[in-house]
Amino acid sequence: MIFEKTFDNLAETDERLLKEYFDGYDYQSSSHTFLANYIWRNTHHLSWQVIGEYLCIAGRGDVGEDEKVYFMSFPLTRTGSYDVDALRYTIEEAKKIFEARGQQLEISLIPGHLIHYLTEAMGGAVDPQHDRDDDDYIYLKEDLVSLKGRKLHQKKNHLNFFLRNYDFTYEEATPDMVPEIREYIRSKNEYKLGETPEEWKDILEMENVAIDELLKFVGKGLLTGVIRIGGKIEAVTLGEFARSTDKETVIVHVEKADDRIRGLYQAINNEFCRRLPEETVYVNREEDMGMENLRQTKLSYKPYMMGEKYSTIVK
Repeated sequence: MIFEKTFDNLAETDERLLKEYFDGYDYQSSSHTFLANYIWRNTHHLSWQVIGEYLCIAGRGDVGEDEKVYFMSFPLTRTGSYDVDALRYTIEEAKKIFEARGQQLEISLIPGHLIHYLTEAMGGAVDPQHDRDDDDYIYLKEDLVSLKGRKLHQKKNHLNFFLRNYDFTYEEATPDMVPEIREYIRSKNEYKLGETPEEWKDILEMENVAIDELLKFVGKGLLTGVIRIGGKIEAVTLGEFARSTDKETVIVHVEKADDRIRGLYQAINNEFCRRLPEETVYVNREEDMGMENLRQTKLSYKPYMMGEKYSTIVK
């Protein structure tokens, strides 16, 4: 670990402190929520520390069997704003901590609209590079509900086919359904393994771990949707509000459906979005991780905007 604390066995005061930072700014990013960090805490060896005015989170990305490379996400503020001098101090102190552990400081998952703070604070010591594979796909809820217009005509056709030809029920998940949902998702990932390139199979296995953690929050604020056909689960979606202080943006962390059933993916997405609060405007469906088939699927829903992400080595 790089920093002093982990996301395991959090004291109530620490959990409250962390949530103040995650809620402190509209990061417009699926990577910048308490839940997103909590569920990936073990697979990415996450640790955290408040340095100066900001919360710093470090994680590990293994690039080889013996090589462990750490990164830090963009420091989080609890005040709703950033001070350039205070940000410079935090990054310079974090750099010392990284170097003391034999690591150079790489800052990753930097939301595009925060780049100017980084360059103002660090000048020529940083050279942010766009990480296209990490960009979030952000849609208007209304577009996903109505599927209006020529650009979404095919999605509407698939949805209508499903509605005409299948007798289904939609429900929110309850804690007693968790074992059934877990088994369904694992079976879907196992099915996907057979058609997934070798280099992506580790991602599916890590996803199973993260989903197990996510399911602990069923009945505790997690947004859920389940479609049953003939009483059997055939589609699941799991998400959260980007900030606990408002409902403007929803992040969809998991969406699984049987792609052999025409229109089922469109149905779980549509049913879930139709039930979101009136004040919800945006639906963030996360990144594509560079997986071409996933990229084409996400693009086919015509995102309203992309939540760009950047990374940089601090020289």
